[in-house]
Amino acid sequence: MSQVEDIARIVGWERSRGFTVDWQVIESDMGTVLPQDYKELAEHFGPGGFDPFFTLLVPGVANPAVEIRRNLARWQKVDEDYRGRSKKVTPFPHFPHPGGLIPWGNSEHGEIYYWRTVGKPDEWPVLVAPAVGQDFYEYQGGMTDFLRGLFTDRLDIPFLPSLAQLSEEAELNPDIDIDEVEEVRPEFLPHDGSWPYEGALPVIACFESDGFGD
Repeated sequence: MSQVEDIARIVGWERSRGFTVDWQVIESDMGTVLPQDYKELAEHFGPGGFDPFFTLLVPGVANPAVEIRRNLARWQKVDEDYRGRSKKVTPFPHFPHPGGLIPWGNSEHGEIYYWRTVGKPDEWPVLVAPAVGQDFYEYQGGMTDFLRGLFTDRLDIPFLPSLAQLSEEAELNPDIDIDEVEEVRPEFLPHDGSWPYEGALPVIACFESDGFGD
């Protein structure tokens, strides 16, 4: 079983959505080859969120909030805005600076998931930035190895609650019926990457066999 297949099993989405991407165009636009495991992950899941942790940034969709190139461009602009200041938003500048960061995920709570582009793409470490503060977490394995650890509670990331902690918080929530509380588990919540108003990006990715809504 591949790492992507194992992740699919963990989050309950074993059927590939058949998300096809023109990687040659994407990598030309971004100025770098991307890790192979990311490509396989994106093709299996397409746009969507890994609840309760992050939304996956994918290429080629209309919604700029989840499109990987548009997110990188936004952070590159932040670098420009902070040029010359002593205060920095992240510990490293963003790609194409040597060793620069490329975002591949973000959360509704404000965490950002990056690659740090040191070495070959398939060896890029993962860096997670907190919503508040400078307590960054770096993982030296690849992206899918990191995700397997994240989804099985094998990683100790100081600013991210564990699944056990989230389950405890759910049990203590007065707005939730205790009889309906279930153990919090990671799951994949798909969407189609669309954008509901003018200003959408050109779409250069598509679904061959979409499992959305199954």
